[in-house]
Amino acid sequence: MKRTLLLCLFLVLAACGKKEWPQPIVTEEMIQINHMEARLEQGCVMINAKLGGRLVNLEYFMVEIEQDGCPTCPFTPSFVRKYYPFSSGVYRQENSYIFTICEPLPAQTLRIRLKADNTHHIIEPALSEIITLSPAQ
Repeated sequence: MKRTLLLCLFLVLAACGKKEWPQPIVTEEMIQINHMEARLEQGCVMINAKLGGRLVNLEYFMVEIEQDGCPTCPFTPSFVRKYYPFSSGVYRQENSYIFTICEPLPAQTLRIRLKADNTHHIIEPALSEIITLSPAQ
């Protein structure tokens, strides 16, 4: 009887422990923004981003635009727009995504950054470099 009780107690204690959901391997699941270009064309901002990595994990994009900001100051966007990969307003060609923003942006200088968010929320979004556009470009 004692032996059976000890065996049951041992099995119950062996079943206890820390159990967690499996975590993705970050290096295999990341998205990168390999290259980004932006230009002003007929009053619209055209952004072309080439992505790399695991594109099936792409959840959405955030286009962030700072208007008339200080070029050496921290980036503080005044215009933020969320785009899903297959929504209207986003044109996709292989691993390139093209965005056209024709909102009135009355600034003299625009600084633009793109974020690509991952479906695995423990992985940080991919960030592009900050591109500066002025009306002369």
